[in-house]
Amino acid sequence: MSKTKLAGFLAATAVVTSLAVAPAGHAQTMVPPPQPMMAPMQAPPDRLDFYSDAPKAEPGDFSWSARQNVVDSDRYERLVHTNPAFRAARIRQECGPMTEPDLYQQCVASFDE
Repeated sequence: MSKTKLAGFLAATAVVTSLAVAPAGHAQTMVPPPQPMMAPMQAPPDRLDFYSDAPKAEPGDFSWSARQNVVDSDRYERLVHTNPAFRAARIRQECGPMTEPDLYQQCVASFDE
């Protein structure tokens, strides 16, 4: 075999071998995602905190009567209209958290009704 034919044969063999061994250009290799590290086991807490948005019972909720409600409402209204310190405290408590000036003014005005 001549040197030219041998060189051509070797070049062709190298090309065929490189095509067979190299991955295709459009293929993507899959790398598995890293495994998360497991947290060490912890002992359970001594107590559990339980949070709920369920209604809470107040002491006055169990002895409710319509008559007592009317009496308490009348007393509240009388104090709001006759006692300036009580009125100011109620306005602070009920209207104080409002940040909108219009809503605050409406809340204060509701005490005049």
